[in-house]
Amino acid sequence: MSEYRVIVTGFGPFNGIVENSSTVAALNLKNKWSNIPSCSQNSTELIVIPNVEVSYESADKVTTIIWNEIKPDLVIHVGVSAGAQKIEIETQSKSGPYVRGGRDGHQHPESSACKELQILGFNCCLSNDPGSYICGYIYYRSLERNSCRSVFIHVPLISEEFSADYLGDFLLSLLSILCKQCNIPTSPALQGYLTETKVTSK
Repeated sequence: MSEYRVIVTGFGPFNGIVENSSTVAALNLKNKWSNIPSCSQNSTELIVIPNVEVSYESADKVTTIIWNEIKPDLVIHVGVSAGAQKIEIETQSKSGPYVRGGRDGHQHPESSACKELQILGFNCCLSNDPGSYICGYIYYRSLERNSCRSVFIHVPLISEEFSADYLGDFLLSLLSILCKQCNIPTSPALQGYLTETKVTSK
């Protein structure tokens, strides 16, 4: 098993959304990671769980496996927001009615990562409302386990502006930034790829 582990999750279909953007983004990230020389051989392993069923039971099961069995160094949850006009980096998850035991919402500042991504040209922003459905719930479950190593991203529906490739590049850039913040090693080839990748500002 690798010395370091980064997990990225997406969600499956729900409420008429047959192709969930979070699944598409996570799989695109996985493909990019696999195609960058030495990424798959370095001490940091990327584990992608692209199709988490949209249910509280599945969210419980997945987060339990992630934190009890895989024991990752960083977790990035990805969900779709049909009305989003930008990629949203969530900064907190409220306790809400879905959390047993009642507890104040956690906060996890992502402002520096967001600024770096904006400088790279990505159309993203901070958000303080992940919602009170499964997205907010799975994020809260991970924040309970490690609030410094858990992140949630809402991506818009797939479109010409937010293509699968664009979302994959965003996640790869985010992963690189967060790994640096958390002192998780990444391949020099990844840094080279990101330097060469140019994103057109929206």
